Amino acid sequence: MSADTSNIAAAKSTTDEIATSPFLRLPFEIRLMIYEYLLFPSTQPSTSNSTSIANLLPDFHTYYSEDTNSTPFTLSVRTIDPWIGSQSSRTWRRRSTYHVRTGKPAHPLRIHCNQKWMYVKSRNLRRKPDKEEWKLKRRMFGTLLTCTEGPFLTTTTPTTYRVLLSPYTAHLRQNVPALLSLNHQTHAEASKVLYSTYTFSFHTSIEAVVPFLSDLTPLARSHIRHLSLTKKALPYTKEFDRAEWSSLCEYLTLHQQQPGFNHHRPQPQSSPTLHPIPLQPFQLRTLHLNVVAGKPDLGWDAISPITPTDFSTMMRMRSEWGGGDDGSLGGVDLEWAEQLMGIKGLKEMRVRALVEHCARPVSEKQAFWVAFSKSVFEGHLGSGFEGLWLGKLWRGGWWCVVQMFDLTSDTRGKRCREGIIFSL
Repeated sequence: MSADTSNIAAAKSTTDEIATSPFLRLPFEIRLMIYEYLLFPSTQPSTSNSTSIANLLPDFHTYYSEDTNSTPFTLSVRTIDPWIGSQSSRTWRRRSTYHVRTGKPAHPLRIHCNQKWMYVKSRNLRRKPDKEEWKLKRRMFGTLLTCTEGPFLTTTTPTTYRVLLSPYTAHLRQNVPALLSLNHQTHAEASKVLYSTYTFSFHTSIEAVVPFLSDLTPLARSHIRHLSLTKKALPYTKEFDRAEWSSLCEYLTLHQQQPGFNHHRPQPQSSPTLHPIPLQPFQLRTLHLNVVAGKPDLGWDAISPITPTDFSTMMRMRSEWGGGDDGSLGGVDLEWAEQLMGIKGLKEMRVRALVEHCARPVSEKQAFWVAFSKSVFEGHLGSGFEGLWLGKLWRGGWWCVVQMFDLTSDTRGKRCREGIIFSL
C-alpha cells in the first residue's frame, strides 16, 4: 500500500471517528471547558496513594521545601533512585533512561535516632520518613540518602524520571493517558491545555530535562511554555554536573523557537487533513532559575557583595581572555551563566535564592560563592543579571525579571507517551 493510500485511509478513519463522536461534535469552546476541568488542578486535595514519592532519588526538597509544587500549576519532575526504583512499576522502563553517578551500596548503616539505634537499608526508604527522622538522615548522609561506600561516585547507574503529582493534581495520573490517547484531534487540543499551562519544575534533576522533553510527542513538546531549574551550589559542582548543565542549555538553545520566526500552530479542526501539520520547536515564555546560595553561620555582615559592575567585568574578562579547562576564570565558574544566556526568545526570567547554611569560607572559590550568594539574595546582582542579559540579548527578545526570595526552611502508541510519563 502506497503512502498516499495510507494517508487517505487514515483520514477516512478519523473522519468516521469524528462523525460518530458526540464529544467532537461539541463546539470547541465547550470542549475546552471540559479539558480544563479534567486537566487543571482540583479544588479539593486527593487522599489516594497516587502521590507516593517513595521511589524518588532522595532529596530534602522533595519532602519539606516550598519549591516543590509551590503552586497548584507546578508539576515537579524528579530522578528515580536507581537502587529503589529498579523493582518498581515496569512502566518507567518505557521512558528514556539516562545514567546518574552512584557508588557501590554500603552495608546497612546504624544511626542514633530518638535515643535508640536503627538500621537503614535501601528497602526501608520505601516508606516516607517523618520530618525529624528525615532531617537527621540528611545531616548524616547529605542529599543523596542512598549511602555509598567511598568518597567518590565512581560508577553510573541507569534510571529515569517521574512526575511528582501533588494532592491537587493526583487525578492527572488517570486523566492524562485516558484523554490524550483518544484520537489525534483530542490529543492536539488537550495537550496544548496541559503543557502550556503547567510549570515543569526539575529542581536539581538537570539530567532529567532532556529525556522528559524528548519523550513527549512533537506536538505536545511544542506547547511547553514554563520551566523551572535549580543551579547547584557552585563550589560543589562536579564535572558531570557541568556536562549535564551544558547539555541542557544546548538542547534548549537548539529547540527554542527564535524570535520573529513565523510559524503556524495547529488549530482545532472539525475535519482531518490529508497533509501532516508541520511541527515547530517549542517556545519557552518563562524560565524560573533557583540558585543555591550559601550563608555562613556568622551571616553575611562582613561579606562584601559582588556588584553588577564586578559581575560584568568578570564576564568580559572571561570572554576576552578565556578561562581554564573547566570554563572558570581564576577558579570562578562563569561558563554556566554564558550557556544560559544562549537561550533566546524568553519573555520573562525569574531568579531566586535558595539559602542554605554553609561552612566559613576557607578558599577563594568558596569565598566567591558566599559573596555571590549575598548579592543574589539581597538583590545587588539583580540589576547586573538584568543589564547583562538585556544588553547582550535584547535583540533576541529577552526580558529579565529578577526576584529574590529566602527559602531557608503505533497511532495509540505515539499518543500514549504522556500516559507513560504520568504513570507510576
